[in-house]
Amino acid sequence: MVLTPHANFDSPGQMSPTASSSTSSLPHTAASSDSYFTTGSIGPSAPRLRKTSTSSFSKLSEFSLDPPLLDEKDRYAPEADPELRTNSLKGIRHVALSVDASEWRHPVFKQKVLSILRRLRVPLWSSDLLTPSSIHLQKVSGALTNAVFFVTYNPSPDPTSPSESPLLTPTMPASDPAHPPPLKPDQYPPTILFRVYGPSSDALISREEELRILHVLNTEYHFGPKMYGTFQNGRVEQFFPSRALTAKELRQPNVYRSVARRMRELHSVELRLIGYEHGKDTEPMVWRCIEEWAASAEPVLDTLASAGGKWETWVENFGLHRLRKEVDTYRRWIEGEPGKGKGVVFAHNDTQYGNLLLLDGDLPPNQPEHHRYIVIDFEYSAPNPRGFDIANHFQEWQADYHHPTLSHCLLAHGPYPTLEQRQDFYRAYLSVEMDGREEVVHRRKDVLSEKVNALEREVRIWSPASSALWSLWGIIQAEEQVEAIVSKKEGYVLEYDCLGYAEGRLDMFRDEARKLGVLS
Repeated sequence: MVLTPHANFDSPGQMSPTASSSTSSLPHTAASSDSYFTTGSIGPSAPRLRKTSTSSFSKLSEFSLDPPLLDEKDRYAPEADPELRTNSLKGIRHVALSVDASEWRHPVFKQKVLSILRRLRVPLWSSDLLTPSSIHLQKVSGALTNAVFFVTYNPSPDPTSPSESPLLTPTMPASDPAHPPPLKPDQYPPTILFRVYGPSSDALISREEELRILHVLNTEYHFGPKMYGTFQNGRVEQFFPSRALTAKELRQPNVYRSVARRMRELHSVELRLIGYEHGKDTEPMVWRCIEEWAASAEPVLDTLASAGGKWETWVENFGLHRLRKEVDTYRRWIEGEPGKGKGVVFAHNDTQYGNLLLLDGDLPPNQPEHHRYIVIDFEYSAPNPRGFDIANHFQEWQADYHHPTLSHCLLAHGPYPTLEQRQDFYRAYLSVEMDGREEVVHRRKDVLSEKVNALEREVRIWSPASSALWSLWGIIQAEEQVEAIVSKKEGYVLEYDCLGYAEGRLDMFRDEARKLGVLS
């Protein structure tokens, strides 16, 4: 069957979770400050590259709510007029505005969101009948790199208070029969995702590269959400009616087998189509990321050490210089290890439970049950060995990012998958055979034990690399936490202990490397 993992949910009532969709763009107008983000034709790089400041945000006066530049018939159309489209491969609509995610509970935040949606000409969100009170805003808890919000239509005349949603479950407020909304039900705008990039995320992720990959995945493979456009420090994207998995659900056989099959499908994406000209012979991006993330982590650690006392000791114990040497020793060992696997695949690199969704509604006829599950958030995706991607997923079995006190710790919750669970996962993964875009699913019991054992070896070999990488991620993400420590900021509320996470992942790297005989 053809690989079509998601639906176009833009049109009210459309519920086919495997219908294909494509990204559409509207023409640029010279009188506007908006512009197109050009994807470019150069080859891709590691999923990080630049460090920019997001400390300067647009003024409220810049968020105009003037009527949108759309004809009446287009304001309510589920898709933009085809005559207004340009070649979608050329770019994505962009507005030169930035928002401060920390003010999301303030009423002006809704005005800013609506202004951006209008200027991006997001279908059904461009009506001048909509006001900031028409927005019901929910912040997705557990999102670590970015601040992510559900933007849902509020048919009630009364404004709603912003709230948090733990598991990607947006809700629409009830309407008031005594005060009907100005829009008809078939004109209600769909729920969308409004993503504000984290202040330190540009040290980790090349946003241009991320958008280019998302665009190709969506238009060529029908993977991932449609991009409605970008703003200075974020983007607006399609939402799939669904909910995120829970940490416990990852351990259910029917769930992890489905995840394994979806991962196999993703690993079949042609790397050259994504822009990696060497295909499977591309160097694993984990090495480049570790090198570059270590460079970005260094000034954060230097700042933390300047606090003196226990924090100076903490930095010394972390030992960035030592980590670099250990990773170099580990890499040289892997490169001489025959069981490391052949080449690389297009890897997601972050399949934690919050990035795995269970679609609402029924599947179309002849679609396999595992197509009910989809993966989102491709910001860390890049060529890596399949063993690395699977090992990283297994590490995430130990996470609980919604725990009230230990959300940063991977060793205080569920255990690492057992050998029996891992072998079951491998058999589901290897039962999927991809012939171009066509998918054939075989019986798990028919998978040869030799292939299962070989994949287990690949996963064990690459597992320490996952912890080394995410340990450095924790340091970079701790920039705000470190600034609060050094300045002794009063009233600072720690939402996520990035330093504790970094410390824990570093211990996991060293422990696994010792068990492999790489480190003493």
